[in-house]
Amino acid sequence: MKNVKHTISISAAVIALAVSMPATAQEAPPADDSSAGDIIVTAQKRAERLIDVPVAISAISADTLTSQNINRLSEYFDRVPGLQYSNQRVSGLALRGVTTGGATAPTVALLVDDIQFGGTTGTGQPPLPDFDASAVSRVEVLRGPQGTLYGASSLGGLIKYVLKEPDTNAFSGRIELGGTTIAHGGTGYAARGSVNIPVTDWLAIAGSGFKREDAPYLDNANAAALKKKDVNTRDVWGFRGAALIKPADNFRIILSALHQKQDAMNSDLAITAGGVPVCAACIPSTPANPNTVVTTFKPVYGDLTIDSLDSINNSKFQLYSARGELELGGVTITSISAWSRADNVITSDVSKVFGNLLKSRYGLLTAPTVQIANADQTHKFSQELRLGGDSGTSFSWLVGGFYTVEHAATNQTLIATGSLDATPYIGTGPGTYREYAGFADLTWHATDKLDVQVGGRYAHNKQHNESTLDTSPQTAPVFGSGTTIADSSDNAFTWLISPSYHFSRDIIAYIRVASGYRPGGPNIAAPPSVPRSFGSDTVVNYEFGFKGKVIPGVLTLDAALFQIDWKNIQLQGTDSISSLTFLANGSKARSRGLEFAANLTPWRGMAIDATLTFTDATLTQDLPTLAGATGLRGLAGDRLPFSAKVAGNINVQQTFELSDSLEGTLGLTAIYLGDRASTFVTNAANATRPRILMPEYTTVDIRGGLTYDRVWSINLYARNLFDKRGVAAADNRNGVNVPTALFIQPRTIGVTLARSF
Repeated sequence: MKNVKHTISISAAVIALAVSMPATAQEAPPADDSSAGDIIVTAQKRAERLIDVPVAISAISADTLTSQNINRLSEYFDRVPGLQYSNQRVSGLALRGVTTGGATAPTVALLVDDIQFGGTTGTGQPPLPDFDASAVSRVEVLRGPQGTLYGASSLGGLIKYVLKEPDTNAFSGRIELGGTTIAHGGTGYAARGSVNIPVTDWLAIAGSGFKREDAPYLDNANAAALKKKDVNTRDVWGFRGAALIKPADNFRIILSALHQKQDAMNSDLAITAGGVPVCAACIPSTPANPNTVVTTFKPVYGDLTIDSLDSINNSKFQLYSARGELELGGVTITSISAWSRADNVITSDVSKVFGNLLKSRYGLLTAPTVQIANADQTHKFSQELRLGGDSGTSFSWLVGGFYTVEHAATNQTLIATGSLDATPYIGTGPGTYREYAGFADLTWHATDKLDVQVGGRYAHNKQHNESTLDTSPQTAPVFGSGTTIADSSDNAFTWLISPSYHFSRDIIAYIRVASGYRPGGPNIAAPPSVPRSFGSDTVVNYEFGFKGKVIPGVLTLDAALFQIDWKNIQLQGTDSISSLTFLANGSKARSRGLEFAANLTPWRGMAIDATLTFTDATLTQDLPTLAGATGLRGLAGDRLPFSAKVAGNINVQQTFELSDSLEGTLGLTAIYLGDRASTFVTNAANATRPRILMPEYTTVDIRGGLTYDRVWSINLYARNLFDKRGVAAADNRNGVNVPTALFIQPRTIGVTLARSF
């Protein structure tokens, strides 16, 4: 309630100021200036042509998402140069190879408009939000650190979801129904709709909603599973409502509410992968599957078959925001107040991790089955106030302040069944993160062709973490018990320098040198030999970029050559006694590469988009040895996790007129992802399995559709046409457990029917 009152008071103050001042400026340009063939983005917190922004950016519109039949935005990630993900959490995202793959804070910031989603630290990290295209105007992916304008935890870059704004000009809407069937699995469906209603010339409201049940395709070989066939179910629904209020020509307010809920069972579970030699009937503990051999990714229990206790995965996201924009004498004043909440509960089968431990501690004849229930939550309030404008024709500037407070928690419960009916471990871990920041950005238009951009941001944060362990007498000597409290504070300064040269209105070359950081924090679970807090880690990005319409109306190119130097890397460590994890600083790494994108329109109706990425992300210093604890094993020259040296895709689409009222489309997308290394192996004595190398794979999607009178449309598509078993992620718990793999979705065939109005 306090946060809501704070939001109302800020918005009311801006309204009062607006109605007392005259209008002096025009509204921001539309999000897509189609008349000029330009995409407008807000990557630098002001509306600009994509081609004018001296940052490596990928942007995709909601129309493109819809035309390519992308229901989950995570399905779009493999089409972005340099973007990879190792799991379905926000902290699993990485850009340009900047990740260690451990349980650390995010290296990629996730924003909804200009509001950070999820937490800044590693506490209470939510799963990837499954925002539906019905609420999204476009997605912007900024590669390279963005610490100056967007703050902490954007070491590799950020992903920004730009939501649709209400429009006072015209009534419009869209309804879509779709169905899918998956090879070796079942069927699913999706329904979505959106509407824009102009109420008056100063008020408009917009709403959207969706409901989706994904087609299941995994089987379960576990004897205790409730269901054996098509066990990975996912039911997702959500809505978004927004209102645009324009009390004066120079002032507008956008109020927005976003809500989404997921109920899933056995979703995104990994499949046990074998080593050499291996047979379909083997189980990981047999001599035929030795610990030290290379993982082959031949499923031990059969194709698309898991062996796990049933796992639930329920999540809920909420975001409420108030945005005010006031134009005064050529200065734009923007206030953004937001409150968000992310809750997630997931259970996992950890019998192979804790079963024998509990068998020993409780004196049992057989090991029990064990599940761990993780309940993560993040409640976040943020307030940003900024001013921006132009000083004559020589300077463009932006200054602002930012405040956020996050209340997060990661609560864990071990549940034993079978030979033991007990709860041997309950851990609660609430934490608070507060940040105060000020930032400034200045662009000097030295000539009509040369611009020089400089920026800086100073941030101060305070953190308070608690950990309470409620353990049984049998497990207390292992896990510990009682309450631990730890505090920390941290300061950081990030900066950027970026000269750019416009060869013409539509061709630009730029140099960008920019820094980023992740905040440090308290170490609740650290053993006595490890400091009670860890420090921030930082990156500096050196980049040369070129983008432009080299043949107007025919060929557009976008290329970036970069190197990122990363130091004081935050690394996961493990207490050798309790097996609880903590964070420590150490080592250096470097990521360098080339990102290339091209758009070719050789004739009427034909569009060809292609990307190609080369990334060399490696350690430049051996990972440190942690005294009295277990760290990770890595030598200078070792690859950073989950980064492919080569990745690329090509998307071809032909549109053609069949009659005055009927239009057809045919499209094809091919995606290539090179081999990737998994997480670093722990240096514990029981780490007998080698680091996993995930193999390369290529997938092909095809689609075709008809549009009648620009109102009705029907589309048929096939994703992963050749039913490849590409490995999206793999894990062996840092070398101490049986390898598991998360495979990409099998061949999926679907159809959608839509009506626009």
